[in-house]
Amino acid sequence: ELGEHFYQTIHVDIISNNLLSKFEWHCMLMEIPFTIIRKFVIPIPCEGEYNRSMIAFSIAFSPIWLLYYLSTKLEDGIDVRLMIVAIITSFAAGATVIRFCDKATGMPLKFGIVTALYGFLIAATWIDVISEHLVDILELIGVLLRIPSPVMGMTILAWGNSVGDWTTNGALAQRGLADMSMAVCFAGPSFNLLVGLGFGLLTQKESLMSAEGLNVTMMPTVRTGFIFLMTNCIAAIVSSLYHGGIIPKMHGYVFWTFYFAYLSMSAQHLM
Repeated sequence: ELGEHFYQTIHVDIISNNLLSKFEWHCMLMEIPFTIIRKFVIPIPCEGEYNRSMIAFSIAFSPIWLLYYLSTKLEDGIDVRLMIVAIITSFAAGATVIRFCDKATGMPLKFGIVTALYGFLIAATWIDVISEHLVDILELIGVLLRIPSPVMGMTILAWGNSVGDWTTNGALAQRGLADMSMAVCFAGPSFNLLVGLGFGLLTQKESLMSAEGLNVTMMPTVRTGFIFLMTNCIAAIVSSLYHGGIIPKMHGYVFWTFYFAYLSMSAQHLM
């Protein structure tokens, strides 16, 4: 089962794939080692990706990746007894998948949902690690080119962070799911602001509970971005109410105007 799966993943989908451009082919070829590691630590019980042996191995080896991930986050390290229990439990769960799950029909729905959620958690840790390395690379580029970090943050990093959302939202709109696409445009930033800021403040719990409190300084660029963000949201609400719950296509140029005005004013603050 594993041999067939990796033959399809590596040879058919990458090496012998004539639909890829030369640039895509070389990028995916260099990514093969990381693809193999991801396959062995992220369980995917979806119908199109289901492979019993692959799920069993990924469940068994996933704690090794999680322990490595947590070791980079925790200053005190991880208890050895917890590591041993986690590894034994995961190998037992992997053996259970091999023993009781059918090779062809897939996992039972209730176990498939739990496995999918667990796989999503592992995938999120991969995204976090890649994001940290990306930020480090951008900081290095900024230092080498003597570009201020706020400029890097509101241009290259912001654009790179938004490319995935931009392509996904566009694909949803082209498939006739315009309402879902519009909702994601506002739900994504809301999640980043509220959940991201919430977790960030939780890490500063001791400072927040102290008598001095936590001193927070709002940079001019952040203040400018907050003002334009609120203005943009209010303009979208007013426009939709005025046009009977529909935001007209021309309003997109208003959004662009707000963004370029924000970049212009932020650049003036940095000069």
